Amino acid sequence: MNPVKTNNDRLRELVDTSGLSQLAALAVFNIGLGPAAYSINTFKAFLVRADSPKFRPLKDELLAHAEKNFKQHIKTS
Repeated sequence: MNPVKTNNDRLRELVDTSGLSQLAALAVFNIGLGPAAYSINTFKAFLVRADSPKFRPLKDELLAHAEKNFKQHIKTS
């Protein structure tokens, strides 16, 4: 049985499969967030392991936003 993936795990997968740098992935992530857009440091905190002191949990709404943006703006083969 596979362990349940967290929102942060899913975001890591989106970034990894996109082939984008973290900075480019952040640009995709921030599309549509306007003044609520995230900094590179906060984005990296979503991507680090849960046992890191820098870790920040990713809310369900932000994961849904990220999945929508990556699906719309990243072409996969």
